[in-house]
Amino acid sequence: MHKHYMTIDEQVNFLKNEKKLKFKSEKLAKRVLQEVGYYKLINAYKIPFIINNQYLDNVYFEDIYNLYKFDTELKTIVFEAATNIEINFKSLLSEVISSQYGIKEKIYLKKENFAPDTGKADEYTFAKMKKHIKDSIKKQVDNMQPAVKWYNDNYKYFPFWVVVNILTIGSASRIYGKLKDSDKITVAKNYKLPYDYLGSYIRHINLVRNICAHNDVLYRYKSINSIPQKIKNVKDIYEELGILKNPKTGRYFKGSNDFLATIIIFKLLLSKENFNLFYTKFKGLLSKLKKTLSPIFYEKILDEMGLPENWFEIK
Repeated sequence: MHKHYMTIDEQVNFLKNEKKLKFKSEKLAKRVLQEVGYYKLINAYKIPFIINNQYLDNVYFEDIYNLYKFDTELKTIVFEAATNIEINFKSLLSEVISSQYGIKEKIYLKKENFAPDTGKADEYTFAKMKKHIKDSIKKQVDNMQPAVKWYNDNYKYFPFWVVVNILTIGSASRIYGKLKDSDKITVAKNYKLPYDYLGSYIRHINLVRNICAHNDVLYRYKSINSIPQKIKNVKDIYEELGILKNPKTGRYFKGSNDFLATIIIFKLLLSKENFNLFYTKFKGLLSKLKKTLSPIFYEKILDEMGLPENWFEIK
C-alpha cells in the first residue's frame, strides 16, 4: 500500500488498476475494507495470491476475503481448544502444588518447594515468580475480583487453586518450569508425556492462543522452535500420516512448527471429546474454504499450514 492515506474508493482503484486485482463486487469490497481495514485484510492475507508483488491471474478480492474469514473462524475454534487445555493444565498444576505444599501462599511459596535457580541471565527466578504471584493477587484484590476478595475478606490467604485462575497460561507455564522435576512428572503423567515435552507444548499453546487473542494471522504462523517429536506416541502420529523426516535436521518436514504441529499438540493434550469437537469444526472450515477457492490456492493454504492430503487421518 502507498505510504499515504487513501480513501476507500482510492484503495479499490489502487488494487484494481495498479495491482491488477479483480472484483466480483466493488460494493462488497468497499464495505469490507471499511470494516476490516486495508492493512489487516490485504497485507495480511494476500501472500498466497501474489508473485513479485502482483496478483496472479484470476485472483479476486473475494478470494482474499474468504481466506480472511477462514482464518477468523479458525482462531475462534483454536482459542476454544487452547482454553480447554489451559483449564486442565492449571487444574493439574494446582492439584500438585496444593496437595504437596499446602493452601496458604506463605507456605506453598517457600523457596525449598521449587527447583533451585540456575543462575542463567534470562531465568525466571524463584524471586521473580513469587513477586509475580503476589503482585497478581494484590491487583485482583484492588480490583475487587470476587473470588480473591472473598478469600481476602474471610481467610486472609489465597489457595493456589484460586491464584492459578488469575494467572495467564504463560505465567502458569513458567511456574510449571520452576517446579521440582518430581512435581513436573506428576503433572505430565496425566498426558502420558515426559515433563519437558509438556512444558514445550504448553509454551506453544500459549503462543498460538496469543495470536488468536491479538487477532494476528494464524493459518501460516510458524513458531521459532520446533515441537519435541522423539517419543513413540508422538512419532506414531507423524508415521501414521506418512510425513517424512529431513535427513539433515532429523525433524519432520511437516508438523514441526506449523499449524499441523498445533493439531498434534491438541491431539496429545485435549480430552478425546474435546479433540473430536475441534477436529469436526476444523474439518468443516476446510470444507467451506475448499468451495470458495480454486484448487491451486486451496492446496497452497494446506501446504502453508503443513497439512498433508491425508491430514484427517490424525483422528
